[in-house]
Amino acid sequence: MREYVRELRARLDAPRSAYFASLGEIPRADFLETQVQFLSAVAHFAKPMEILSGRLAAEHRTSLTDNIADEHGHGDKSQSHERTFIDLLTRLGVPEASLPSYVPWPEVDAFNATLTGTCTTEHPLTGVAMLAIIEDIFADLSARLGRAIVERGWLARPEVVHYATHEVLDVHHAESFYQVVEPSWPEPAVARGLELGGYIFVRMYDDLYRARARRWRR
Repeated sequence: MREYVRELRARLDAPRSAYFASLGEIPRADFLETQVQFLSAVAHFAKPMEILSGRLAAEHRTSLTDNIADEHGHGDKSQSHERTFIDLLTRLGVPEASLPSYVPWPEVDAFNATLTGTCTTEHPLTGVAMLAIIEDIFADLSARLGRAIVERGWLARPEVVHYATHEVLDVHHAESFYQVVEPSWPEPAVARGLELGGYIFVRMYDDLYRARARRWRR
């Protein structure tokens, strides 16, 4: 399975996708617009996991419950992933009070709906594999996003919250999910989840890039 994952990541080539290839030149206003939209994905991510954890065998739930606890800051709201991402946005110049005025884009709504639908109705292993590859890819992309923010002179490295955490934490999250599904390999449900997770995650970023100049407000 690990070889399949390596081949899939190479095939997806997320670092060379349109969004990440543009990080050195995308206008700051466009970057911030897409990052505000990504907040919806950050805020939503724990919800499908909560659904999926109830559908897994008891011995497999720990990977989900630990991840959910991380998402919510282990009871400390200031350390929840939604809160740390809002903190990053404010440091980048997006006033927190303005966030409710942003209208969610269909690109992120589609990503969130796919996560929820898969974790609710598909084979549980498909859901876990989907989450695993997303966490795996995001660890690398978080490092790239944090580095780009610093290289563009928008923030100093110590100010880059959220992404600095996820480039390390999501490696652990991905591994815990892989350990759940690997014993079932080559169960088709696992391959299906890996392919789906990689597809929807990279596709969301590319779609955000295409829509980057959109400005929807309430």
